[in-house]
Amino acid sequence: MAEATYRYCPSCAASLVEKQVGQVMHSVCPACGFILFLEPKLVTVVVVQHNGRILLGRRNIEPGMGQWSFFGGYVDRGEQVEAAALREVKEETNLDVRLDGLIGLYSAAGRPHVLVAYRASVLNNDISALALQPEEVSELAFFAPDEMPELAFPFDAQILHDGLGEI
Repeated sequence: MAEATYRYCPSCAASLVEKQVGQVMHSVCPACGFILFLEPKLVTVVVVQHNGRILLGRRNIEPGMGQWSFFGGYVDRGEQVEAAALREVKEETNLDVRLDGLIGLYSAAGRPHVLVAYRASVLNNDISALALQPEEVSELAFFAPDEMPELAFPFDAQILHDGLGEI
């Protein structure tokens, strides 16, 4: 099956079969005609800048445990994308930030995630609330753009490159 983790139709519980729909193979229900379309999962990524430096977190969870990364996470169903970006930064750093613009959208063939990357600055330039959230992040640090450590995820370097034009 194209979506091997799904065996039964969520509408009528019949066994799904693999069938070509358009140009792509999908799991289809022969009983009721349901077609399983797996949606890509939307992820926010936020590049937080302050005084010409970029705030990064050292990940305390997999994937990428122990590596540096921007802040972000999944957008919940029904959640505004920008609100998810602000929420993720708050959860991981305790900072309130302002989104200063879209850096870009990133996806790759065969990967279930679509990333939306934003540029952000600390609200009121106040980093006094900066606090590590150890469930997800083991360390927080500011880096100059030319002193960045190796980053955790495949798109991080591209996001950094695309975002530096405005930083």
